Amino acid sequence: MHDLFTFGEVMALFLASDTDSVINAKEFAREVAGAEANVSVGLTRLGLRVKYLSKVGADELGDAVLTSFESEGVDTSLILRSQSFTGILIRNRGTTRPVHVTYVRKESAGSELCAADISEEFISESRWVHVTGISAAISRTGAEAVKKALSLAVKFEKPRSLDLNIRRKLWSEKEAQESLLLLAPLATHIFGGVDEYEVVWGKKEPLKNLESALECGARVAIMTSGDGLIRVLSSDGYMESMPPRISAVDPVGSGDAFVAGTISALIAGLSLENALAQGARCGAGAASKVGDWAGLPYGRAGVINADA
Repeated sequence: MHDLFTFGEVMALFLASDTDSVINAKEFAREVAGAEANVSVGLTRLGLRVKYLSKVGADELGDAVLTSFESEGVDTSLILRSQSFTGILIRNRGTTRPVHVTYVRKESAGSELCAADISEEFISESRWVHVTGISAAISRTGAEAVKKALSLAVKFEKPRSLDLNIRRKLWSEKEAQESLLLLAPLATHIFGGVDEYEVVWGKKEPLKNLESALECGARVAIMTSGDGLIRVLSSDGYMESMPPRISAVDPVGSGDAFVAGTISALIAGLSLENALAQGARCGAGAASKVGDWAGLPYGRAGVINADA
């Protein structure tokens, strides 16, 4: 039995390192990026066992990605190789100017993920299943894989989370809404930003969108707003909290870290309030360092170390 099953595209990240602009940069650091990959590393660092499914190319970038995962102790047995290329993401840090992202991922190895890759065994032997809207956006087969994973999680009565994670460079808001409205009723926990909830449920008031998420069938709806207010609605009621105040060095990946910290704590048996607090600490840690993984904290059995 493992603690989490998730899947999605993992990409080689080229991060401008000498300036906050890709246009002017002369130096780039090679890292690894991908929402589900970030969540997998986040849970692994907190001492949980993760099964992460992905596809990378039979190329040197694919080798580099696998090496990065292995250095983090992530189980790479479900990372498949493909004759297509490993996806690439190029961006600036986003500290002095808005983050600008360039993707090289159309027809990439990761976009080949499909329903046939999702076995009942992966789901039945997991304590939690996590998916994102990115995998639904990247290809038709990816969307089918997300639906199958959630449907199997329903069948086996597993807690299952959906991070809306709307990437407007991958699909339109209309396409996102249509797809995510079909997936949301299958999830027990929904994560997303204020704007993402608005895209899916169409209301201007954040609380109304949280209510709509619960009406779809979710048990817990969690809404973030960058470094601002966290709003949560569950069957036990409504709560709000503020994440720790930090000086962000690289904000990208902090949302995935928040998801990883929250899910880890819930798997560990912490209350929803304490799980959100741990998620916020993980998100702040990720934002405090350059790269998606560098600031992720360590822990045991899903809980951050006391001295972290």
